[in-house]
Amino acid sequence: MTKRHVVVLLGLAAVVALVSGHFLQAQEKLIDTQKVMMENAFVRVIAVRVPAGVAEPVHSHARGVTIALTDYDNETRVPGAQWSKSHTKFGEVKWAEPVTHEARNTGKTEQHVIRVELK
Repeated sequence: MTKRHVVVLLGLAAVVALVSGHFLQAQEKLIDTQKVMMENAFVRVIAVRVPAGVAEPVHSHARGVTIALTDYDNETRVPGAQWSKSHTKFGEVKWAEPVTHEARNTGKTEQHVIRVELK
């Protein structure tokens, strides 16, 4: 997938978020690996960069779309559950419902994603 495709996917994700009509009562606090790129009354766009070998503490996400900008391997778990391993490829787009979890980058490459969360 080319960078142009990723830009188109990001644009489409933002449009979907804007017209979806889903709203959250409160926005979750960000952790060190997350940075707000843009925010308005409808969405919050977050850049997530997790270096190889780094673990993120328990945190929450609103429902939204995640677009992978790198290939990466990670593990996640919701409190009290087993770790779940996954491999994500550059350009993958995933929908996720609200979640509270912890995560760790178990691969050799940085995890870099853009997350478009609905308000």
